[in-house]
Amino acid sequence: ADSAITVEEGSIGGFGDHVLHFLSLDGALDKGDLKFRPMVLPDSYFEAATQYEQYEMAGLNSHHIRGTVLRLAKKIEVPVLSD
Repeated sequence: ADSAITVEEGSIGGFGDHVLHFLSLDGALDKGDLKFRPMVLPDSYFEAATQYEQYEMAGLNSHHIRGTVLRLAKKIEVPVLSD
């Protein structure tokens, strides 16, 4: 299966959504074998901090991106959270 990840400093409704819209119009989602993960800033307020600290809070630093890539490639297991 193919995979695509978008990473952006915007929130939901930005670049990742435009990519997903294009992929759907182009028929790239028709077979159901494309894994797509948009990584965006959460729609919430952050305390004043360095850029690194804000990305860390948002889950957008390099180790978060790497984790997303590894999960999509099934190189690591994702624990299932229980109630």
